[in-house]
Formats: sequence, C-alpha cells, structure tokens
Amino acid sequence: MAPPSYSDLGKQARDVFNKGYHFGLWKLDVKTKTNSGVEFSTSGHSNQDTGKVFGSLETKYKVKEYGLNFSEKWNTDNTLTSEVSVENQLVKGLKVSFDGMFVPHTGYVLSRRPLFGYAVSYKYRRKPSVADGAIDDARNGRSNGANAFTLSYRSKTGRFKTAYSHDRVRVDADFNVDLSGPLVNASGVASYQGWLAGYQVAFDSQKSKITANNFALGYSAGDFVLHTNVNDGREFGGLIYQRCNDRLETAVQLSWASGSNATKFGMGAKYDLDKDACVRAKVNNQSQIGLGYQQKLRDGITLTLSTLVDGKNFNAGGHKIGVALELEA
Repeated sequence: MAPPSYSDLGKQARDVFNKGYHFGLWKLDVKTKTNSGVEFSTSGHSNQDTGKVFGSLETKYKVKEYGLNFSEKWNTDNTLTSEVSVENQLVKGLKVSFDGMFVPHTGYVLSRRPLFGYAVSYKYRRKPSVADGAIDDARNGRSNGANAFTLSYRSKTGRFKTAYSHDRVRVDADFNVDLSGPLVNASGVASYQGWLAGYQVAFDSQKSKITANNFALGYSAGDFVLHTNVNDGREFGGLIYQRCNDRLETAVQLSWASGSNATKFGMGAKYDLDKDACVRAKVNNQSQIGLGYQQKLRDGITLTLSTLVDGKNFNAGGHKIGVALELEA
C-alpha cells in the first residue's frame, strides 16, 4: 500500500479534532449524482456572528477508461475554480493535473503572487470649457475629470500539479505558471515497516529563496498512529491517534513554537453510540471545550449539532453553537 501524501500525515488524529464541528455556523450540504456519472455538490453556511452567507457549487465528472477527471467549482465570492487531471495513463501511479482560479468580474486570479497576463487602459478627457466651470476649478487647483475613464483587464492562469505513488514512496510537486519565476512546492513520503518519513519544501524561484522547509516522522500500525513534525526549524508538533475499540477513537495533539514559546495541547474523542449516531468531545489548554452529536436520520440525511464552550469565561457568555444538515442522493 502506498504511503499518504505529506499533507495527509496524521490525518486520522486531525479528523478527530476537526470533523463534526461547525461552531458558529448554520450549514447545509447537498450531494447528488446523475445517471451519466456527473456529481454535484452544493454547500452553504451562514455565520451566526456576522450574518454573512457563503455558498458554493461543485461539479465533477470522470472518464474512467481514459483516467480523466474534470471538476469545476463556483462560490458566492464569484470565484471560479477549474481542474482537469489524468491518472494512471502516462505511467502507473502518476497523476498530472492543471487547475486555475479566476474571478470573472475582475479578471484576477487568487494567488499569493501575480502571474503573467496583459492589461489595456484607455483614457479620454474632453477639453474643459468655461461653461463647465473649468476656470473656477483651475483656480482652486482641481481638474475636471467628469469624462475621464479607464478600462483595464488582466487575464491570468493557474498551476500544474503532479503526484506519483508507489508501494513505498509518494512524491508530490506543483508550480504556478509565472514568467518571472514560478513558486515550486515539492514533498515526499517514504514508508518502511510502518514507519513514515516525509519532507516538504517550497522554493520561490523569483527571489531564489526557500520559503518552507518542513520535516515529519511517524509510525502507523492500523489502529495506532504517531506523527511528529518540525516546520522551518521553529515549530514542533506531535499527534497521537488510537482506536481503542470498534466504537471509540481518541487523539492527542501537542505543538510548541520556539519564537513565541507558545504551547498548545488538546485531547479529543469520538464514540459511536450505534451505526447511526455518534458523540464527539475535545478540550485544549485554553479551556475551550467542544461537544458534538451526529445522527443519521435516514438514508442520505445526517444532522450534526455542536457547541463550543469557553471554560475560562463561562459566565460571560460568548459560547457558540453549530448546526449542519447533510443531504445525499
């Protein structure tokens, strides 16, 4: 079995802390699939504090005989994301994909750095006249710009991603299309008799600088997972996951930053009451207590309730609740 990607190391423990909690949100997820194989995923949530509503629509289509995957996603921030990938065609275990993020009403791609593109601008200003009050404006140091306008548009593109998996090795790499110098991300994970070692690096070719330098070491034995990591030589973290029995899962996380000397510690658990219901709980060293309850009402309908209690300021209020409904057909 191929090892996980670097970003998925310790995923079992993180799922115990993250899944099933929707603090401060009213959330609705709907998933459907057509007879032709097109998958639709619609998601929306409302923030209880700000009242802001966010929604997204995602479509996926697979051509299995050619290993092609197409996906497109749009959200209420008017951001359009598209991805096309080819898997196990060029080389067994190799996946090549291209994705891009585009904001239609501005022409801008969401990215840390600008990509290549073009811009066109045009300005026109008619000659000022006395009737327009140009003389008074000139005396007051103002210019008449009522008829001046600028048109501009910028078109950009996305990035290429590759992933190769083998029984003992997993390698991932991606780079954005930037003529001034791409930002390259690469990672690799190797496994041997349950031990996992991974390395992740990010290189800014424009500045000739390494922007991320991370290392991870762990052990996986099915119902027990140990994960440790060092990020940029300054942040140290660890995760422990244990499936105690068929119903109970537990996890512990610990992190320490050398720069701020800040330590974070948390414990979490998930317990299956039966095949249709489960409860979750977690607590951290800031006395924040998270509780969750998930119930499968019927096939394709799941309700999740969660709450976050601030133990340090219990009487002051400010506690949060979350409600999520998942529909699947």
